[in-house]
Amino acid sequence: MRRIPFLVPLLFLAGCLTSEPPRFAVEPLPSAARIATSAETISIADVSLPAYAKEQRIIVQNPSGALVPLDDADWADEQERAMTYALVRYVAEISGAQVAADPWPLGGIPEAEVKVFVGTMLYDRTGMLTLAGQFSVRRDVQESRSRIVPFDIRIPAGSSTPDGIAQVHGAAWRALAVLIAQAV
Repeated sequence: MRRIPFLVPLLFLAGCLTSEPPRFAVEPLPSAARIATSAETISIADVSLPAYAKEQRIIVQNPSGALVPLDDADWADEQERAMTYALVRYVAEISGAQVAADPWPLGGIPEAEVKVFVGTMLYDRTGMLTLAGQFSVRRDVQESRSRIVPFDIRIPAGSSTPDGIAQVHGAAWRALAVLIAQAV
């Protein structure tokens, strides 16, 4: 009987600890694409996202068109950070170049610098993920290779579950990395 007063606070604490919504990571997907670039070193600046895409909650478009958080579903990482490092990983894998996030960690300056500005990153009411915006590639050595490239990537999700939405984000980020590698 004496143990019951001690168990009540522990049970209450355990209930509080499990109230956090589950977190979903955008897992890396293998890419079969191989694109030779003229730049051997590439830096990618932190990705710029719209405010709703920066939320910790997974935001989707509901049937009336409003942007709302999914019940009980958070991102495992900050989306700007996750997308930046996914692009670094994918562009390196696709191009074979040395790729790093800004600030450039090696001596000297990279041969190409990439900045990504996302205007739309949204799982919509039709089950489609839209990733649209523009990226810039700056080349100090070959100014003729510097450019601004718009992108509009649309990929249907295999599932409307939080995991399915995370997977389609990974597919869209990989598709953007292919476009970046082609432009560098």
